[in-house]
Amino acid sequence: MTDTTETAATTGPDGPIATPAGERSARWQVGEVTITAVVESETAGIPPAFMFPDADEALILGHPWLVPTWADAQGNLAMRVQAFVLQVAGRTIVLDPCVGNGRQREVPWFSDLRTPFLERLVAAGIDPGSVTEVLHTHLHVDHVGWGTRREGDAWVPTFPAATYRYVDGELAWLSSRDDDDARRIHADSVQPILDAGLAESVAVDADLGDGLRFAPTPGHTPGHVSLWIESGDAVALVTGDTIHHPFQLAEPAVAFVSDDDVALARTSRDDVLAEAAARSALVLGTHFPTEPVGRLAPDGEVWRFEAAPGEPVG
Repeated sequence: MTDTTETAATTGPDGPIATPAGERSARWQVGEVTITAVVESETAGIPPAFMFPDADEALILGHPWLVPTWADAQGNLAMRVQAFVLQVAGRTIVLDPCVGNGRQREVPWFSDLRTPFLERLVAAGIDPGSVTEVLHTHLHVDHVGWGTRREGDAWVPTFPAATYRYVDGELAWLSSRDDDDARRIHADSVQPILDAGLAESVAVDADLGDGLRFAPTPGHTPGHVSLWIESGDAVALVTGDTIHHPFQLAEPAVAFVSDDDVALARTSRDDVLAEAAARSALVLGTHFPTEPVGRLAPDGEVWRFEAAPGEPVG
């Protein structure tokens, strides 16, 4: 399809990093749960060390299965920002609502975006007014933004009929951060939800009903969770930021640049991968590019990712 999105750009160690966001929404079925990936942006050509300080191009190219779907022939990576929308039993749930438009952020390629995310949501058959819940694996900039939108001079809830569920401790953690970006995130993406009375706190291991449950996977942030989906005989895992890119399946010791507790994040990554493999779960990578959904296949003592393409929508 035609890429009609304006681009956001910054400069990495090896040159410009452009962020085109083509219309790549797709849909999967997990038992009774319908899951739609709605893409905000996808960035290609990223030098590995830009996001993973202990990785380089040679490390990536040591795993040929990554090329060309998740890395290029030079060993550069692609990354995606997307939301997963879950529909089950009359519920419509937006999980991790991306960055959002018109925000001022410390990271240049997240600042002052102009993407057609809401238009893509509607094109996928999802009316913002019909959304019943908004969930968050954690409260980083690229997981909360479209919870609100600009209306005149104010930020208002994008999903006014929804309950926004925040994991115990994550709101307190965000509020405790002493930096301008955290204050901006709270002011434009969280406080309007609190003011509207739409927020609800849930446990890190909350049973969310209809086969959906949170599981604690701390490390990237203190209160980070992943989402398990168990419906009929089908099992799926939404990783959140426990795993940022498929190459970490083969190199689980490699940490993301913004992991709060590197050792704890590694433990969470190992544990969730072991469980996903043991249960033959469908794995949905929150930041996985191109083909974000697939299954784990043994590759010696680690794993490789085998894509499970969805049905194109929108």
